[in-house]
Amino acid sequence: MSRQTVSSRFAIPAFGSTGKLWLGLLSVLVVAGVAAWMYQLTTGLVATGMRNVFSWGLYIMMFVLFVGLSAGGLIISSAPKFFHSHRYEGFARLGVLVSLACITVAGLLILPDIGRPERIYQFFTSPDFRSPMVWDFAIVILYGVLNLWYLWLLTRRDLAARGSKLAFGVSDTEAGRKRDRKLMFWTAAIALPTAVALHSVTGWIFATQIGRGDWFSPLVAPVFIAKALVSGLGLLLVVSILADRFTKFSVNREELTSLGKVLGIFLAFHVVYLLAAERLPHAWADHFEFWAITSGFLVGESAYFWLWTVVGGAIPLALLSVPSLRKRVSVIFTAGLLAVFGTMFEGIRLVFTGYDVANIDAAPGISVGAGYNGVTTDIWATAGTYTPTLVEVTITLGIVALGAIIVTLGLRYIPMEQFDTQSTPDTHGVEPAHATDGGEPTTLSEGER
Repeated sequence: MSRQTVSSRFAIPAFGSTGKLWLGLLSVLVVAGVAAWMYQLTTGLVATGMRNVFSWGLYIMMFVLFVGLSAGGLIISSAPKFFHSHRYEGFARLGVLVSLACITVAGLLILPDIGRPERIYQFFTSPDFRSPMVWDFAIVILYGVLNLWYLWLLTRRDLAARGSKLAFGVSDTEAGRKRDRKLMFWTAAIALPTAVALHSVTGWIFATQIGRGDWFSPLVAPVFIAKALVSGLGLLLVVSILADRFTKFSVNREELTSLGKVLGIFLAFHVVYLLAAERLPHAWADHFEFWAITSGFLVGESAYFWLWTVVGGAIPLALLSVPSLRKRVSVIFTAGLLAVFGTMFEGIRLVFTGYDVANIDAAPGISVGAGYNGVTTDIWATAGTYTPTLVEVTITLGIVALGAIIVTLGLRYIPMEQFDTQSTPDTHGVEPAHATDGGEPTTLSEGER
C-alpha cells in the first residue's frame, strides 16, 4: 500500500458540531473547577463540608473510585499481552487511554484535598516511608508514567505510518513492530503488579487505620482489587460502546460479548463472595441464630449499601447471566454503567461508615472545627455528619471533565486500532475492528447498537 493511501486512510476529520459542543461543555466545567479551587485556596478547607470528625470527603471518595477505574483498565489491557494472547487486542489501546485519563483524575484529586498543595514537594524532599500515603503518592506517579509509555509503545508504529509528530522520530518497520511486541510483554509484566500495588496500597491506607473499626480489616486490599476489576472493565465497556457510536473506533462484537461475560464473573466474585467473606464473620460474632447470622450480612445498614449491592451488583449480574441478554450491546452498556455506579457508592459507603461514629465516643467528643458565635457546646460532636459543598462538587466535576477531554482527544489523535500497512481498506470505507481470534473482523451494525 502506498504512503499516500496510508495517509488518506489515517486522515482525521475535524470535530463536528457535536464534538465541538462536547469539548466546549467539558472546557466550561474545567474552568469552573479551577475557579472553585482558587476560591477554596483563598478561603481554606472550611469552604468544604469536611471537619475534624469527617476529614475525608468527596475528593477521597472519588480518588478511590478513579484509582480503581485506572487499575482495572490497565489490568484488562495488560493481561493478554503478558500471556502472549491476542484476545481483546481491539480493546488494549483504548483501555490504556482510559487508564491514563483515570489516573490523571485520581492524582489531581489529591491536590484540593490537601490544604497546602504548594507543599507537595515535601513528598520528594522529606518523605516519611512509614506512611502509606507516601507509597500511594509514589505509585500514582509511577503508574501515570507507565501508562504514558505503554500507550505510546502500543501506538507509535501506527503513528509513524500516518506521519504523526507523536511518533517522535520512530519509523514504521516490520522489525520495529517485532521488537515492540517483545517490549509490550515486558511492559505488561511491570504494569500488572504495578496496577495491583496501586489499588492495594490505597486499600491499605484504609486498612491500617486502627482507630476505625469498619476499615481495620485484612480484606480491604483484596476488596479494592475486586472493585478495580469490576469498575475498570465496566468503564472500558461503556467508553468502547460510546466510541463505536460517535467516533471511527469500531467494536468487535464477539470480544464485546466475551468481556461482558468476564464482567459478570468479576461481579459475582466481588458482590457475592467477598461480601459474604467480609460480613459473615462479624455477623457470626454478634449472633448465633440462623436468621440473625444470615440477615447480618445480607441486610444493609444504609441506602449506599443497597445502591452498591443491588443496583450496582445484583442487577448487572442478573443481566449478564442470561446468554440471550448478554449478546445485546444495550445490555452490556447498562451493566457496565451500573457496575461503575455501584462501585462509586461502595466508596461512599466505605468513607461514611468509617466516619459516622467518632473514635472518641465520650463527651464532649471531637471539636468539629466549624465557626460559632461565642463558646457553646455545639462545636463538639461524638458522631460525624458530612455533605459536599458546591465548591467540592464543582472542583470534582472540573477534574473529571479534564479526564474526559484526555479520552476525547486521544480517540481523535491516537490510532485506537492496529493498522497493517500490507492490508487493503475495505470497500465500504469503514475500518474493521482488529480480529483477535484469527477470524474475520466484525463491527456493530445499526440494529445491534
